[in-house]
Amino acid sequence: MKEDDPTGEYDFRKLCDLGFRIKTHNVAEALTKARGHQSSAEFIRKYSLNVSKNTLNNWLNLEYGIPLDMAINILGWKRLKELEINTLSSGRASSYRSAVLPTKPNLPLMYLIGATIGDGSLRHEADKSYFESYFVSFEMADKEVLSLIRDIFQKVFALKKPIRIIRRKDGRKTYLLKYSNKVVYYFLNRFFGLGPRKTKTVGIEGLKKMSRDQKLALLLGLYHTDGSITNGNLRFYTSSEKLKEDTRFALRDLGYNSSTYTYKRKNYSPEYQTSVIESENFISELQNMEAILSQKSI
Repeated sequence: MKEDDPTGEYDFRKLCDLGFRIKTHNVAEALTKARGHQSSAEFIRKYSLNVSKNTLNNWLNLEYGIPLDMAINILGWKRLKELEINTLSSGRASSYRSAVLPTKPNLPLMYLIGATIGDGSLRHEADKSYFESYFVSFEMADKEVLSLIRDIFQKVFALKKPIRIIRRKDGRKTYLLKYSNKVVYYFLNRFFGLGPRKTKTVGIEGLKKMSRDQKLALLLGLYHTDGSITNGNLRFYTSSEKLKEDTRFALRDLGYNSSTYTYKRKNYSPEYQTSVIESENFISELQNMEAILSQKSI
């Protein structure tokens, strides 16, 4: 399979083998048409389906969600893409852990990628009963930024969550936004390389093919979660050497020079502080992008 083109459509074949399901009439109708006059037993044998006739009928009648893998196997990815499928679920019922997925890159999604790289957390948990949970969360002291992340998350994935207040033992107060959704978890993991791994290895996948506005949206998300402005000078902070280099590449591609100071910390990985030289114009561009992303119509 070819690598994804960030300017093109996302290939949901990357989400096969995860048990995701589709529950839409147009897919059920397309599968029924593909079945034609074959009996359930003949259809099952033809496509080597390891299911009973009752289960097949439940799928075609939309009693249960239709497995994504099966739909691709029978209809082919090209046909399934024509049906404009963008909602997947991780359970038999469409309402169970479902999410709307973007079919192609957009500015709100790129902002979320930057924010997730900067301060997001992807975590997979499994208990002794084999029940698994998949979390995407953000925790920070800036409620205004977290509210923007929540609003954009809802625009992109059609998921609603309240912001919770977390009071630390040392008296600090932070805000938490936490989603439990396997579909979104694996979308971020398989298309953007995000996941539960050490921050020193994180980078920006597909950066070279992003448009100017996509880079600005991503850098805005990164600035909101891992950046600061001091005396008019904008800085990005990271312990990932790859992310530092990717950030400098994006800035250079946008026409901005930058410099990096390496802050060495005892018992910790070094922190890279990337400063944008003559930040005024860049800050103005980020402010314009934030105004665009804050519009309710996006």
